[in-house]
Amino acid sequence: MKLSVLDHSIVARGSTTHEAFRNTVELARTAEQLGYHRFWVAEHHGSGHFAGVAPEIMVAHVAAATSRIRVGTGGVLLTNYSPFKVAEVFRLLEALHPGRIDLGIGRTSGSADLVAKALAYGVPASNESFPTKLEDLIAFLSGSTPATADFQALSLKTMAPGMPQLWALGSGEQSSVLAARLGISFCFAHFFNPIHGGPVTRGYRAKFQPSHVQSAPRSSVSVYVICAPTEQEARRIARSSDLLTINTRKGRNEEPIPSVEEAEAYAYTPEDQATLEFDRKRVVCGSPAQVKETLLSMAADFQADELLITTICHDHQARLRSYELLADAFSLTNPREEAPTPVRTGT
Repeated sequence: MKLSVLDHSIVARGSTTHEAFRNTVELARTAEQLGYHRFWVAEHHGSGHFAGVAPEIMVAHVAAATSRIRVGTGGVLLTNYSPFKVAEVFRLLEALHPGRIDLGIGRTSGSADLVAKALAYGVPASNESFPTKLEDLIAFLSGSTPATADFQALSLKTMAPGMPQLWALGSGEQSSVLAARLGISFCFAHFFNPIHGGPVTRGYRAKFQPSHVQSAPRSSVSVYVICAPTEQEARRIARSSDLLTINTRKGRNEEPIPSVEEAEAYAYTPEDQATLEFDRKRVVCGSPAQVKETLLSMAADFQADELLITTICHDHQARLRSYELLADAFSLTNPREEAPTPVRTGT
């Protein structure tokens, strides 16, 4: 089972944006050393707790700071941008780091309406236009014919052959059906929607249509994980996530990630408790053995080739330790540390 990382460049209470980006790089280097397969960065706007407003820049920065691990986006929010420009940027990244770049695409705006309007510098594109934008993006990346008639004579001048590995990200059937129809990889965001992910992802694999960019289905599930030496410690670390959820639901998006102590002192209302009862379904929390058992069960249910792990908590060292414990539980191996195959000689 391949394990990968989805990072949000966390701004914790008492820390700075600069520290958030430094921690992202440290986590990427640690993930590479531990044997994780890929490292993705998210896109968020207007957030006080997630600093990643430009994932394409973070991909370049992280790829330059590492040497083996695949690096990509989880994801670029295509609703906000021109497919042609996104294709130019990621073909450039692929040219700079051949064979290591992923382009995960999300369909939401990822921000408040006013921020989405500012990003689009006008009226944002409708959801109905997203499939066409994704088709055009695939065409610009691969050199095929765009779906939009006005662009069919347009080709992308690339500096090197090859294209990034393309993923559609989603939390529902609509995204999985589109990924299957277009013949690209699909990642289900369980950390966003813990309901019905298994049927949706299995449906993607069943409906997958081979394309000129990908011959077989490739699926993953992105899971919110907090792993600690004991279940009790893991659940205490997760308390900061509880208060983050309440702050977000109440529109307090400018708030950084709260500390455990702050979360423990907060006066939760009955409505807050009801919100958390559902929200905790999206978090896999416990000791290494407990987390591994749950994740393997999920991977089987989802028929997933890979698990994309996201860990959001206040303490950066606790986050690093969570990934380290998980790598050890799954016996991940850094390819650079594998023993060489013995050379057989004749007798």
